[in-house]
Amino acid sequence: SVFIQDTFFTLVGFRPALDAYRVGSGSEQEDHHLLNPLTEMVWCKATEMVFEAIPASIVQVYALVLAKEKRVDALVSIIISAATIAFSSSMIGYDWDTSPSNRTSTPFFYGYIPDKALSRAVCFLSMMSLTFTHVLLQTLTCALLVATNTAWLVYYLSADMALFFLYKIARKDFFYYANLTGPLRLLLAIIMRFGLKILTNFTLILNARNPCEVGGLPFVSSLIISFAASFVSARLYSDHYEEGGEDTTKVSDDTLKAILASLYSVWFISGVVFIAVIKREYWHTFFSLDTASDYNKRFFVNLRDDQDEEKSSMFSCHPDVYKSWGDELMKPWTLENWSKWEEEKPAWFTDTWIESVPNNYIPYDWRVKYKKTK
Repeated sequence: SVFIQDTFFTLVGFRPALDAYRVGSGSEQEDHHLLNPLTEMVWCKATEMVFEAIPASIVQVYALVLAKEKRVDALVSIIISAATIAFSSSMIGYDWDTSPSNRTSTPFFYGYIPDKALSRAVCFLSMMSLTFTHVLLQTLTCALLVATNTAWLVYYLSADMALFFLYKIARKDFFYYANLTGPLRLLLAIIMRFGLKILTNFTLILNARNPCEVGGLPFVSSLIISFAASFVSARLYSDHYEEGGEDTTKVSDDTLKAILASLYSVWFISGVVFIAVIKREYWHTFFSLDTASDYNKRFFVNLRDDQDEEKSSMFSCHPDVYKSWGDELMKPWTLENWSKWEEEKPAWFTDTWIESVPNNYIPYDWRVKYKKTK
């Protein structure tokens, strides 16, 4: 069975190859799958980066910072780890943006990567280079702060996370869009906001600028804060680090300045190339103040009249996502087409889906049939 096959590939360590094959071959989501192949691959890679690759890279850099002898092989290992994270993050952004289904259903957000082959190659390389330097800057920041005073790292990460949470709360966009209620909804919101913010901070994953996730302005703010934090951490390390014994030695100020200057230079050049090569009409998505509600409204409006299945997916979201515009756009659509759906019985028109539709979005006669008259 497919379950046994997936389990086998996961246990032997070939799950990434299986996911890549399914995405590359254009495999469709099957009935027994919870997610489509692209989404499944993204979540697997993101989970691996958050819980394995990023912590391991921080430990590697921290060990090198403390080591009395700064070995070349340790530096090479760090570079390979950062490059691996950068490649995974860039591939997620590239695959998600060039996905035909994403570009068809959400052309106002997906499509920033240019269409010509050479431009695409330059775009991907700039994405990877930018992410590579960002990963090194962030892991170096964490390593320097831990080496100097662990509490400072806790203060930095906590303040950054608190600002993000306060922004989402102020925008009434904190709760995740999944259709859950009560404590589960709050728990999911905390997990998703926290996890995606960490992922953004360390990997610069471009998908996170989606208003349903981190958002455009918070995404760019994370980039700027991370950049500034690397400079501050180096200054704190230079001024306050005290060697702890014979097996440790302080990194010289000149060495730190050379490392940061090199990373800043590559970071800046990569950013300029990336901005120059992507389609200009998508620049605003990197600074957008849109919320999940704004995004989903544009998603719904953009769909064609014959895309009822795509429109029906809106009811998998929490009602808060569409309460400000649902009566104007979604209610007329359901009232007008309900009888047709009852007659044709499309695959998505299930009892579960009907149960997710608000009562006042269903024609009264059918509400009586379903006993949803309250």
